Amino acid sequence: MEGMQFDAGTWWLVALLLSGVTALLFWLLKRSYDRVERKADGAVSKVEFDKQLDSCKEQIRAIQETYTTRATHDKDIEECRRKINKISEGYLTKEDFYREQAKTERRLELQNEKLDRVLEILMQMQRKENA
Repeated sequence: MEGMQFDAGTWWLVALLLSGVTALLFWLLKRSYDRVERKADGAVSKVEFDKQLDSCKEQIRAIQETYTTRATHDKDIEECRRKINKISEGYLTKEDFYREQAKTERRLELQNEKLDRVLEILMQMQRKENA
């Protein structure tokens, strides 16, 4: 049994396929390298990262100092609700105010009419005395 023999056309095809596979491999490697480079360009330096980390730690510390528990929060909210209800008991609505104003104006009009009648009667009495 003799070995397989390839003619020149087959060798060209093998060489072409190997070249294509090699080119594809290099393209994939370059694309991956470019991605790594883009990510590295957007990365911050160690010093900058440490500054940001310290800033975040300060913010967390400030939040921890001013943090209130749920129980305290609920207690404060309930106190606010009680105060609102207490204020609402003595609260006068806009409509109630206008209604009371209208009543007061009607009373004043009635009093003015009564005063006008009394004045008229007094004037008539004075005219009778003078006549």
